[in-house]
Amino acid sequence: MEGMIDVNGVRLWHRISGDGEPVVQIHGAGFGHFNFDPATPVLSKQFRVIDFDMRGYGQSDKPLQHYDMEVWADDVAGLLGALGIERAHVHGTSMGGMIATVFAGKYPERTTSVVINCAAARLGVTGRLIFKNWIDIATMDPAGPGSRLLAELITWQALSKTFLEEQGAEELITTIQTILRDSNQLEVYCAACQAMCDMDITAWLPLITSPALVLGGDEDLMTPWDQGPHGVGQEGIYRGIAGAEKHVVRGSGHSTIFDNTEEHTRVVTDFFHRSSGATATAAAPSA
Repeated sequence: MEGMIDVNGVRLWHRISGDGEPVVQIHGAGFGHFNFDPATPVLSKQFRVIDFDMRGYGQSDKPLQHYDMEVWADDVAGLLGALGIERAHVHGTSMGGMIATVFAGKYPERTTSVVINCAAARLGVTGRLIFKNWIDIATMDPAGPGSRLLAELITWQALSKTFLEEQGAEELITTIQTILRDSNQLEVYCAACQAMCDMDITAWLPLITSPALVLGGDEDLMTPWDQGPHGVGQEGIYRGIAGAEKHVVRGSGHSTIFDNTEEHTRVVTDFFHRSSGATATAAAPSA
């Protein structure tokens, strides 16, 4: 099932695949729901998977407005409400992992569990420069977010060295360029990159009470586990959430969903199943 739905004053494209407990997937900056193309077919065998284009992306409305992680987190809550879903597992990648962090902290009653993949809570100097580069290229290139140069930059920043060698860089660059071109408009793309540069979502970490998994590659250049002395990377997110789990995907870069799909989906599926049992046990009345 797919189509448009009214959420918080905008129309969002969404698609539902499979049956079972709901899993809402939150994509990263620039990529729309395509971010989860390798994962959805696997997860939908056991879960009811909700993919959508966030406000500003893909087939959804793209208003020119202020954007930050809380704006998008509120849209996730609105989407679940519009679909009649009380609570869901949350699977967020890259900027979507940042949004998932805010959602789980702000809406604990709506969060069955949360996977925070390849994200950060506060960027260090290197992290801010990465997304400033994205803004500069998209702004200066007449092709905007569809720039070939931008696609080349994101390809080597996001994917592991081994994956690039095995899959062929030129084909991957073309795929990424097409997605960036078709999913974005310049003003929103730049606003999202700036939102990541400006964010500090560390205050949400101790408010997360659901089971949480921090999942990322050991070769992640874009949002490394260590963001430097003034940043809070994946390791800081893990340490900031009480009882959180972490899983490091060896030999993977920023996009573990793509360059190690099997391990990523296996770990996420197992975590969601274990979290469902933990949530049910915690909610059950004592005898």
